[in-house]
Amino acid sequence: MRVRTSWSFTKIVMIPALAFVGMLIFFYWTYKDRNIPLQLIGDWNTCDPNYSDRYFNISPTTVSFTTGDGTVSTGWIKEIKTVQSGVSILYTIEYDVNGAPNELSFYYEAQKPKGSSIRFKNQKNIIWTKIDKHSV
Repeated sequence: MRVRTSWSFTKIVMIPALAFVGMLIFFYWTYKDRNIPLQLIGDWNTCDPNYSDRYFNISPTTVSFTTGDGTVSTGWIKEIKTVQSGVSILYTIEYDVNGAPNELSFYYEAQKPKGSSIRFKNQKNIIWTKIDKHSV
């Protein structure tokens, strides 16, 4: 004996398929290529004694700050802006931490023999350098 229902096989298959396609379209339109330059990606630290136990990390999607007591604050990058400023480049990274908007502005200088460096816009006298993972 067959029981008739209003749900046909086509409806049972089509509803999840359409939902999946809808999610793909949503993620495609809301995804924003952040275009983080490769030279910025990695861990950065400083020899300044006030910050010697701290470092920060820039990844293709996040920026993280590690403090001396081992706490880490990570934010999702929303956008990066670039302005050429003489021999250096001013980068401004807009990111969210737990839904709160934040901004990080720094000057990047490519120095071929010594490596590259970052100086925060609000602390130009402190030099941050990329940690070479191969020498650690």
